[in-house]
Amino acid sequence: MKSFLKKNQIAYLFLMILLVAFIYLFMRAWPNGQMQRYIAIAFGVIYFFWGVITHTKSKRINSEIVFEYLSVSMLAILVIVLITL
Repeated sequence: MKSFLKKNQIAYLFLMILLVAFIYLFMRAWPNGQMQRYIAIAFGVIYFFWGVITHTKSKRINSEIVFEYLSVSMLAILVIVLITL
């Protein structure tokens, strides 16, 4: 796992930048729950594609990894949407 992280430092740096941007945008849209839901959906979709692309580039992709990224992103979106209702 450490070698995978070391090989993909730029990809994980990009993910951290996306996470910080998501938190910033989410907090800036605070009174507007609808905008927060759109931001959460956008981040979930971007996270899913980031995971698939990262694992495809490293040639370590399989259906379990795709399902894992899909389920984590859908769960995160669901939690955030329920919080902003």
